[in-house]
Amino acid sequence: MEANSNLLKLKLDMVYHDVPVEEAQTKFAELSQAPVEKALAPVGVVEGPKKKRKTVKALVPKSK
Repeated sequence: MEANSNLLKLKLDMVYHDVPVEEAQTKFAELSQAPVEKALAPVGVVEGPKKKRKTVKALVPKSK
């Protein structure tokens, strides 16, 4: 998005501020270069904690 806005600003400068063609070409060459991005680190598989099963205790009525 930023690259598009920079190109639009350059175009408007050429039309309304009478920027010389040579200067506009150099700015366009600078803007049209792709930015360098770092490669992402490899993603590893991480195991979560093991789930414990819940034990159900029976309710035994008290004997009298």
